[in-house]
Amino acid sequence: MTSMEREGPTPDDSGLPDPETLGTATELVAALRAIKAVESLSLRELQRRSGLPRTTIAHALNEERPAPPPWERVLALLRAFGVAEGELPRWKDAWTRIRLDSVKRSDQGAAADPADGRGGERSGEPGARAAADPPEAEPRTAEEHTGAVAPVPGRGRPAHRRRRLLTHGATLVLGVLLGAGAVLGLIGAPGRAHGSGRPGPAEPCAPSAKGSDPAAVPPGGGTAARPVRARPAWVGRPAADAQILSGTDVVLPVTSPVTGGDALVVSVMLTSACSGPVRVTDTRGDEFRDAGEATDGHGHRTLLMVGFHVHPLTTSDSLRVGYPRASKYHVAVDEFRGISTVVGGAYAHGEAGGSAFSTGDGQVGCAPGDLLVAAVGTNSGTPAGHSAEWRTLPVLKLSSYRLSTAYRTAPDDRDCAATGTTTAQWGAVVAAFR
Repeated sequence: MTSMEREGPTPDDSGLPDPETLGTATELVAALRAIKAVESLSLRELQRRSGLPRTTIAHALNEERPAPPPWERVLALLRAFGVAEGELPRWKDAWTRIRLDSVKRSDQGAAADPADGRGGERSGEPGARAAADPPEAEPRTAEEHTGAVAPVPGRGRPAHRRRRLLTHGATLVLGVLLGAGAVLGLIGAPGRAHGSGRPGPAEPCAPSAKGSDPAAVPPGGGTAARPVRARPAWVGRPAADAQILSGTDVVLPVTSPVTGGDALVVSVMLTSACSGPVRVTDTRGDEFRDAGEATDGHGHRTLLMVGFHVHPLTTSDSLRVGYPRASKYHVAVDEFRGISTVVGGAYAHGEAGGSAFSTGDGQVGCAPGDLLVAAVGTNSGTPAGHSAEWRTLPVLKLSSYRLSTAYRTAPDDRDCAATGTTTAQWGAVVAAFR
């Protein structure tokens, strides 16, 4: 008998855990694990019965969860365990009670430290890991410029306030004018590898170019309005998964907290997928936009999606990626600090048998200090080896397919391409952020 079974929840007359005796998220998860042990169900069998990805099931049954899993996951697991439908309302009552208590404790923790806009209880998450290492050091500690938010103007005397308003207004107008000039320059620049624009209906899975989107730039977002910028930094990877699973969407549980105000860059590789929109959402309602895509002639799609200024996410949250049907998916979610807009991008793809990949030498709209993020999807052959100046993040591998994400800081406005080596069939996309 395991320690969990010795110290687990009180059983009812049927020998299964009694939901009315559960009082914490830990006890709820222990009860679910106890039922799983009694039924002797593997993750693969639970996946078949519940329709949930195995990573989602494993995350829901994680004993270290600070809050209960979402009810729809608990319900799917209970039904997969074979719990009678008549018992489900009792489990729902227990889940509601535990969830409300968890929220209450979280609110009390936030009130204990009103000076911390993130609630005070998140001292162990990436935002609290301050360090002074440059980007070339270990990536998870490369966030010496965590204070990327502009200071709030002080409350001075009325005359000073009016002068500040006039100064800010003039700066805003100047930033808009310079931003408009930059947009016109990008429109006329020949910076897209293998052409630009979106394919028509006759080519449903041909490459589509997605670069800068002037409408996505917030007012005053030009570099002239903020001459000194904090260096962008990678914080961590809060979610990732890869599965051979034919379908149209995937739910990724958040495995480490995300600091509110940071950006999430989502790298996606879809195998044998048709054309159509790819959408990313999270349980806090954040919006994600397209930052670039490369699609080869075999229907393999490699994409970058990004959400700026996201809400704080905990391990009770999740992200959903919806897409046209694909035979396999790779998804990696990386948290970055110090970026708030997409300024450009490029894409390319190539067949197997070569020796290198490159998104091209064209201008993608980057400037010194911009963050460059590249996603490279490969099939067979050698894995993508990014050039030395790029920092490669953990590679997702599934059979012969690999998704590699890397990042670097742009040294100048002429060296923005993603380059490296591979003998595999490949698709690569790079986006510039600031």
